Amino acid sequence: MRISLTRLRVVFALLPLFIGVPAAADNSQQVQPIQVEALLLDGSRYSLAENRSAVTVLSVFSPESLASRKCIWELQRFASAYETRGVETLAISTTQDADELRQFVKKRKLSLPVGMLGNNNLGKIDEIRMPLVYVFDRDGKLQVTHSGLFSYGVLERLVSPHVSR
Repeated sequence: MRISLTRLRVVFALLPLFIGVPAAADNSQQVQPIQVEALLLDGSRYSLAENRSAVTVLSVFSPESLASRKCIWELQRFASAYETRGVETLAISTTQDADELRQFVKKRKLSLPVGMLGNNNLGKIDEIRMPLVYVFDRDGKLQVTHSGLFSYGVLERLVSPHVSR
């Protein structure tokens, strides 16, 4: 079967209209709020549900991930620059070895809150997608996600629409 060039052009011209149309919402089911809990290295516990006064940036990382190691200082720079703008930034590790994580933090001279991932419903966290960045608004609603390498500039672009000037 051969498709004419004109028909092909029409299909490609209309394709963006169909891709951008969301599926009909099913109002009978409520969307489950995202749950993230972590044990921070200072001994305190973090819960996204209990910390809704600020825009929150969570970066889930693995000390074994090369991409995570490359990005962690960018996250530190961002946390330092945005803490006075109402943005809470946390680095949450998938490792459950507190001593290993403390060594990682000390070696990199990190001062942002760092913890170990606890109860969450973020879905499967693949090492290949590390690091992961989640941006939540002041109401605790997930606004944007990013997976893989990131820079300070990428973090700014992800967060800026959700921070008041």
